[in-house]
Amino acid sequence: MSHISIITDLKEILVGGAAIVTASVAIFGLKTWNRELRGKANFEVARGLIRATYKLRDDIASCRSPLVTGQEFPADYYDPQEENSHEKKALGWAHVYKNRWKPVWSSLQEFDAQTLEAEALWGHEVKLKTDKLRHCVNTLNVSIEEVISDKASGGRNFESDRKFGIRMRNNTAAHGSDDNNSLSTQISDAITGIEDLIRPHLERS
Repeated sequence: MSHISIITDLKEILVGGAAIVTASVAIFGLKTWNRELRGKANFEVARGLIRATYKLRDDIASCRSPLVTGQEFPADYYDPQEENSHEKKALGWAHVYKNRWKPVWSSLQEFDAQTLEAEALWGHEVKLKTDKLRHCVNTLNVSIEEVISDKASGGRNFESDRKFGIRMRNNTAAHGSDDNNSLSTQISDAITGIEDLIRPHLERS
């Protein structure tokens, strides 16, 4: 075999080897890029969901604040000449909670949107976790309606079932740090469940 043939064969081997190496590097780079892209998507979705969760938590706490100021009632709510009727009291409290509920509703919509994005990436477990917090929001909404209805009845609704009345009032008004409040505990547990689900996606990114 001539030197020229040997050199030609060697050149072909080197070129072929270089092509294999190039292809391997390209595949490795593509996989790395895909992992980085997926990791970034997980991080962004996780961050969006946890922000929405905390915003909803804070707006729920504001809605449930036991401190109700006179400025929250309609301008004509207080009339020094006459005592408010049951209907007027109910309308006044409905006004208070209508305004308190607006931020909760807005935050809930964002929370639901973020939940859908997370569910698309991580599966149905996300909805199982977020539904617990959504259930707490629904419980609060129903409790507010019951409290307003009791105002309209002059307190007769809760007189017939005092335990129910206490539960509705506790659901509607509570300090966020009250560990003895059932709804507060449910809200805290629901948020912890979402945090546990999200934390690994934030730590790996």
